Amino acid sequence: MSQVTYFRGNSISFCTKRIVGVASALILSFTGGLVYAQPNATNDVTQQSVSPFMSAKAEANQQLMIKYALHESGVYELLRQMPALINQEIGNLEASAMQLTAQELKRLRANLKARLQASEIKQSILSYLQSRMSENQLVEVKKMLQAPDVLNFRQLQEDADNEVAYGHMRSYKVQLQEREPNKSRVGLVETLDYSLRQTRIETEIKVELRKNLLANVSWMKSSQELPEDVLEKELMEYRQRVGSHINENARVFYLYLFKQTSSNDIRQLITQYKTPEFEVFMGLCEDAILNAFKKARRDGYKDTALAGN
Repeated sequence: MSQVTYFRGNSISFCTKRIVGVASALILSFTGGLVYAQPNATNDVTQQSVSPFMSAKAEANQQLMIKYALHESGVYELLRQMPALINQEIGNLEASAMQLTAQELKRLRANLKARLQASEIKQSILSYLQSRMSENQLVEVKKMLQAPDVLNFRQLQEDADNEVAYGHMRSYKVQLQEREPNKSRVGLVETLDYSLRQTRIETEIKVELRKNLLANVSWMKSSQELPEDVLEKELMEYRQRVGSHINENARVFYLYLFKQTSSNDIRQLITQYKTPEFEVFMGLCEDAILNAFKKARRDGYKDTALAGN
């Protein structure tokens, strides 16, 4: 379970001004909003192929380790939410001041779902990791994820994945608003959250999805292609709001989850997740997800142009 799902130059050309204007109009027409995460500065790197000298058995073993790590790290769970997030974004757009017909909304929904299928993104991540992580690195990630402290933590999360626990968490959140939690404990859960990197990736997914929606609307309504820097600039405030919302939910979730857990045990868990191999693994997952969204935007422009629209 995702830790937050329980709460359901000076001169500028005329063309660039027009593009910025389109993006601004789209941003302002949205009414919906959603842990502050720094934009990922990694470039869209072309994926390398798996070594042709790797045996079929070794390659299959490597894929199994990657899939296991993607599941246990929570990355697969974040991607599983994609259809619901797309529906939410279309709903926000439908309720906004943007004048779109029912047919246009239907097209937008179909385009996003076709280009952002969770299964295809998973395969992209798998290929990306396979070409960039050694077998030894993956063995270390798997070993870390099977450590007793980590397994106990995963069990805590699974035990809290039910409607009764969600209700208790909502009540607990109200209690925290009335009585400030221990700052030391807050610092520990924030450190753990940072090491897990799930909130950062979830923030990126929601921001990138909004970018894809805006790019689709801009192309549909005005045949304007929105550059990446324009999209990022226009969504800067949105990113901060999304991140703050996700971080706050994660903070409440972990404080609730660790009510009966000693601070020393939390520190030990943090140490487990701070292994260099796991940091590399999660960083590559984030890069691969960002690349998948960017590719979807590029393909959308290209396919429409080839169709003569």
